Amino acid sequence: MERLLKLLRKLIYQSPSFDLLECHADKVCETVEALAGAIQDYLEDKPVEEQSRHISQLEHEADLLKVRLRGSLPRSDSFMPIARSDLLNFLWQQDKVADSCQDAAGLLPLLQVELTEGMRQGLEEFRQKMLETVRVYREMGRRLRLVLETGFTRAKVDQVWKLIAELNLLEHQTDLIEGKLIKLIYRQEELDAFSKYHLVQIMLQIGDVIDHIENAAGRARIMTSR
Repeated sequence: MERLLKLLRKLIYQSPSFDLLECHADKVCETVEALAGAIQDYLEDKPVEEQSRHISQLEHEADLLKVRLRGSLPRSDSFMPIARSDLLNFLWQQDKVADSCQDAAGLLPLLQVELTEGMRQGLEEFRQKMLETVRVYREMGRRLRLVLETGFTRAKVDQVWKLIAELNLLEHQTDLIEGKLIKLIYRQEELDAFSKYHLVQIMLQIGDVIDHIENAAGRARIMTSR
């Protein structure tokens, strides 16, 4: 009986920290914002090595928060407002956002390519859309925590879903910008093949950042569906 009571106490008091979930989301958003800063430096022909190292550090800090959050989860769904597997899937996608930022930032300093004015404008548009997306995602993360901590009322869930719909639209808009920019890169006759490949890889990695944000938002919808 004493062993059973100890087990029950462990299960009851080992509740997930949804503050940690929002902290992880904020750290991931910081990583995206830092990538946007690195892209701005790249557009202005400034060194980006320091920004790249900073992004790598932010990604590491996000990993540490992920580990802490996983450790805070109870072993049974009975003591959680959502399925443990749904939360872990959400966390995985959210963490992949920071991973993709690190990958993109690692490519930027490897080769400085002479960009045309059209390419600069397209990449700046891409960058601005990324910042808009992360702004909405940070708000979604805040409202998601409120739902998980205080209950699944229709009004609070609807607020989360409205932000998810906004993120879906932003991802679509970003895809269109990405596609136009890649076509523009390939049409630059003055660029050698390797420079084109390098720039396209950067575009694809930045696109992955937005894709994982949308994927995480999709997991958030699953978590808040009742």
